[in-house]
Amino acid sequence: MAELLITNVSIYGAIAIEAFEAMQELVESGRRLKEDGSPGWILQFDPNQKSFKQAMVAIVFTGMWLEALLHLLIVRDHGEEKFREIDFKPYEEKLRFIGIDDNSILKAAARFRIARKELVHEKAHFDTGETKKAQDEARNAYQFLLAIDTALRGSLGS
Repeated sequence: MAELLITNVSIYGAIAIEAFEAMQELVESGRRLKEDGSPGWILQFDPNQKSFKQAMVAIVFTGMWLEALLHLLIVRDHGEEKFREIDFKPYEEKLRFIGIDDNSILKAAARFRIARKELVHEKAHFDTGETKKAQDEARNAYQFLLAIDTALRGSLGS
């Protein structure tokens, strides 16, 4: 008989998706077309940085979802010992290990890994010289999450 396994992986995925959707709504509601008809937008000032906060929630929970999912799949298919062996490897390597070799997914994984680390573990004194916009990185995280879910045929339970 299979051991009962309680996990929050689907909740983490749902939180990531809900935060991304809330961020998108905030971005859309905070801009309007230029009144003179010229190309571009007028952005509304958001003193509480609500879309930034939702972007960060989406990024963090995408990471939590990915870590939990990879753990579940690797332990299920290869055992705890193998998981411990590759636990600290980059996402791209773990994804290849579970059979995801789509280059666009692996490229999104690398971008996600770097952006998540820089945004979540901010080191203001160690500027990389690159400005990351949390909303753009949340969009990548969202698309990355959906691509993995599709590649695994619905691990989110949707």
